[in-house]
Amino acid sequence: MIFEYLNIALLCLVLFIINLIIYLFRSRFLKLFDDKNFSRNSMSKLYHGNISVIRIKTILRYLGILSLIVSMSGIKTGVTVKPIERKGVDIIFCIDVSLSMDSQDIKPSRIDKVKFEMSKVVDSLKGDRLGIVVFSGSNFLYLPLTMDYDASKLFIRSIDTEMISSRGTDIPSAIKTSVDAFKGDNEQQKIIFLFSDGEDHSENSIEVISALIKDKIGLHVIGVGTSKGSLVPIVNKENVFIKDSEGKLVLSKINIDFLKNLSSINEGNLFRISKSESVSRNIIDIINSGEDTLISSFEFSDYEHKYQYPLAISLLLLIISYVIPTGRKLK
Repeated sequence: MIFEYLNIALLCLVLFIINLIIYLFRSRFLKLFDDKNFSRNSMSKLYHGNISVIRIKTILRYLGILSLIVSMSGIKTGVTVKPIERKGVDIIFCIDVSLSMDSQDIKPSRIDKVKFEMSKVVDSLKGDRLGIVVFSGSNFLYLPLTMDYDASKLFIRSIDTEMISSRGTDIPSAIKTSVDAFKGDNEQQKIIFLFSDGEDHSENSIEVISALIKDKIGLHVIGVGTSKGSLVPIVNKENVFIKDSEGKLVLSKINIDFLKNLSSINEGNLFRISKSESVSRNIIDIINSGEDTLISSFEFSDYEHKYQYPLAISLLLLIISYVIPTGRKLK
């Protein structure tokens, strides 16, 4: 349970409590005019009404205001899962998060540039399902296929090179995880976009990936980095760079030949992220050229509003307190 407007409700509650204290203090003062100090005749002349009924009306009125304050807090409870049906394709972003992606030959860094391009692509999606796989020496499905683009952008912003502790770059295993993420659904067109600098540390990568990619799965490669390369900085340490086992600084360059061979599988495309040019438009064009298929999804969820219940109780109590007669005598 969450309260959307808790600050406003707390302010109203404080005012309510102050008003209630004033009322109780005033009630104690009015006890001076009870039967002990005045006769019933005198009281009937001073005030024509039923004190008990007025007290009940006041209690109902205060309870109604309290229920209204609860309603104002904007209560949300539980999670509602809403079925969504749209036409689109299934997309997996397969992201290299190895340490070399922190290199700054592309500003502000390779990984930050990739995240920027991915966010631009997500902004243009309409009806497509998106999933994310991150990999280094190992990999995992970071975001299952979903149409919740706001959640996708939150996941993208959280990507960094410290997500996976095992070092290296195992691209074939990451492609296998990406293929498995499609859940064996043969109806939708499936596209994998691989973002990497191509520094692959596994053997026979091309052969293994060729066996994994099926006819209906498109594999497009986005090369990240420059041929000149860059030193690999250590995160959170200014002007400190990674060294190899011999104590020499590591220079990370894009492995363009490997990426070309990889993109040739199933006649995919190879794009390069550069300092000035964007690849998001190319990716969007590939997605838009895909064959749209009806997609059913149940992954969009939201909190269910419950403010209407205390509001109904509040209105009921206030109406009852207004309708009940005070017992005032007519002359």
